[in-house]
Amino acid sequence: MSGRATFATARFRFATAATRIRLSSTIAGLSGALPFSAFDMAASYLRERRLSSLDRVKAEIFSDVACPFCYIGTRNFARALSETGLADEVEIRWRSFQLDPEAPRRSEGDLYDHLTRKFGITRDEARAMNDRVISMGHGAGIDFAFEDAFAVNTFDAHRMLQFAAEEGLEAALADKYFAAFFTGSSDLSDRADLVRLAVEVGADPGRAAEVAGSDEFAADVRTDQELAGMLGISGVPAFVFDRSTAVSGARPVDQLRAAIERAAGSAA
Repeated sequence: MSGRATFATARFRFATAATRIRLSSTIAGLSGALPFSAFDMAASYLRERRLSSLDRVKAEIFSDVACPFCYIGTRNFARALSETGLADEVEIRWRSFQLDPEAPRRSEGDLYDHLTRKFGITRDEARAMNDRVISMGHGAGIDFAFEDAFAVNTFDAHRMLQFAAEEGLEAALADKYFAAFFTGSSDLSDRADLVRLAVEVGADPGRAAEVAGSDEFAADVRTDQELAGMLGISGVPAFVFDRSTAVSGARPVDQLRAAIERAAGSAA
């Protein structure tokens, strides 16, 4: 059995132990310990079966490249982790999550047009709704360009991120995909663009093209989505530490830094 298959089996065991456990109270806005004994059992089993060093924290990041708060939150997480000096003690696993699995391959118009259709609001209301997002983005070094961006179905992008994870390139590729989505600089519904961006972060061109042109890693994407449901995650970004604590949303750097330090302290 391959390492990927072994981990998938273990992952389902953890999920099964926590199937009826909802993290909503924590994921919705709190950070801290999850008060569920069965979930603690799943977390303990996870720690026993870690694929790497036993003293490393496992941080799972659930996100979607179509989510502006995920872009901000993951940028802040990277900065927070760097500031803690604990990067070598944290094993990060990016998880696939689609906010709109039924979205068309590519929507007509720009992101503001997409929002007007989705929420039944005017274009001016869509602009106003995103003013705070744009401001938050500036704080994370991100320049959103909603007028140039367009909505796409992110399933294939998630498949490519699963592929990139095999080489430890998923964080770099996710940042590329976020930038492409929110500036319209590349079309994430176009497999040629997905491959080009993957190659830019170091992926093998032939292998990237092979994955993009197939349905490889589709099952992994769906498994992550199911796992999110089992853990009670209905919105992203969500940062889950050792399946025992969680933080949600585009949190400021200081809050994410504190969450990382707490998780590392618990694992010590």
